[in-house]
Order: sequence, then C-alpha cells, then structure tokens
Amino acid sequence: MNLEKPYIISVYALIRNEKGEFLLLRRSENSRTNAGKWDLPGGKVNPDESLKEGVAREVWEETGITMVPGDIAGQVNFELTEKKVIAIVFDGGYVVADVKLSYEHIEYSWVSLEKILGMETLPAYFRDFFERFDHENKKPSKLFI
Repeated sequence: MNLEKPYIISVYALIRNEKGEFLLLRRSENSRTNAGKWDLPGGKVNPDESLKEGVAREVWEETGITMVPGDIAGQVNFELTEKKVIAIVFDGGYVVADVKLSYEHIEYSWVSLEKILGMETLPAYFRDFFERFDHENKKPSKLFI
C-alpha cells in the first residue's frame, strides 16, 4: 500500500523596510527543517484561525512585528521528510520596526531582491518564488518610436 504524506498549509509574509529590502530570518541550527538556512517569517496555520490570522500570529511570534496581511503575493509547494507543504505568501507591506527574534531563529537581515536571487542559503523553493516575484513585478520599459 502506498501511503502519501499528509499536506499541511503554511503561511509566510513578504515584509519590506523603507529601502524595499525583504526581511529574512536565519533558522536555528537545531531546527527540524532547513537548519541554518534563511527563511521568510511564517509557519503553520492553526486549525482555528484564518490564513491571515495565522500569518499575522507567526510574524508576531517570530519577529515581534505587528503586521496586517495584504494580498496574496504567491505560493510555493515543497516536501519535507514527513509532510508536503502548501505555503501561501502574503504581502506584509512596509514596516519600520525593531525585530525581536524568537528562539526559532538566530539572525535576521534586510536583503535586496538582487541578493536574494543569488543566495545559496535560501531554500530552493523560496529562491524560485523570488524569481517569479521579480519577473511578475518588473515594469515593462517604455518604447520610444
């Protein structure tokens, strides 16, 4: 019998500073998944909350930042050892706030999109997300004839 892994829903936030850089968190070396890698703020949704409530809670728990989730910026799917993840990424808007890391992370950084696209320490599914994000958000140049 072929038992498939269960699916879970996770939520993440794109949070930017006044320079347009994105907030990335570096996971603890003790983390069960992606130990030592950079990540977006976010995590699992509790059964009793909406996706927006979940992302706001996760961002607060991991960074101490209060945010109001905006529109969905995209999604990623990935597989872990024991489960498959459907991750919804929300636009978290621009914030000017001090980051207060939880025990889950050891470091944070505000990173430009250009640098993110070359980061080897960001999981491939988030690099792919940012490549799509970059492509979808480029403004077409004006052609002068």
